[in-house]
Order: sequence, then C-alpha cells, then structure tokens
Amino acid sequence: MEMTIERVNDFDGYNWLPLLAKSSQEEFMFVEHMLRNRRQETFQATGEAMFVVLSTTNQVLACGGYMKQAGQPATGRIRHVYVLPEVRSQGIGTALLEKIIAEAFLSYEKLVLYSEQADPFYQGLGFVPASGEKVTHMLDKTSFANATQ
Repeated sequence: MEMTIERVNDFDGYNWLPLLAKSSQEEFMFVEHMLRNRRQETFQATGEAMFVVLSTTNQVLACGGYMKQAGQPATGRIRHVYVLPEVRSQGIGTALLEKIIAEAFLSYEKLVLYSEQADPFYQGLGFVPASGEKVTHMLDKTSFANATQ
C-alpha cells in the first residue's frame, strides 16, 4: 500500500475523525486522550515526536509517537500507536514503528510501551515482555542494533 509517514507539527492540520471514531468503537481511548491533550502534550520537545501515516488521498491511516519516560532520562516511551482496522496487516504499523524506533534511539538507550492487545506485533519488532508501572514491553538499543545487523 502506498503511504507516507510524516511528523505531526500541528495536530489541527489533519482529519482525525475517522481514526477517532474507529479507535473509540474498539474502546482504545488513548487516541481521544491524545487529541484532547494535544495542547499540553505537543510532542514537539527534544526527544519527542508524533507521526501519522497518510494514504495517497491524505487520509490518516495510523498514528504513533514517542516521548521521555517520566523519571528515566535514558528511556523513551512509545505512545498512542493506532492503525485503522481496515488497513491492519498491510505493513503500515510495522513501517510506522520502524520510523519511531529509529528516531527514538537517537535520543534514548531503551524504549518501553504499554499494550495489552498487540503483544505478537511488538515482539515481532524485537520488544520483549517487561514489567513496571504501565509497561508491558521493552526494547534495548544495543540488543536491537545487534539483531538488525
């Protein structure tokens, strides 16, 4: 599927409604939370980024980003990853996460995330199960670099 991945500099520059509607139907309320808090969590600081995956008609197909894990300056937290159900299993989520991981490892030594539903997806990208407050998966920069060589 043809797509582009771009950094979100202005949340208001995208039509989030289809993504918001589908994520709400699936009871993934983090997309609504992200959009409601976009003025406070802009993903514009050093060590932060939010991305969207766009179709050739500029429809938002997926989103996801990263920021600093609170209290752990060498750890980044992957957040708000969502792919529209009708385009899952087409490589969109993988392309998005590869972009997020590559860029996040420029700032962090380790990445963590919380996901109750996508364990096989994240493990397929090299994440391992982890524990902690709102942490289910972890990816170490050194392990990742060795695995991709």
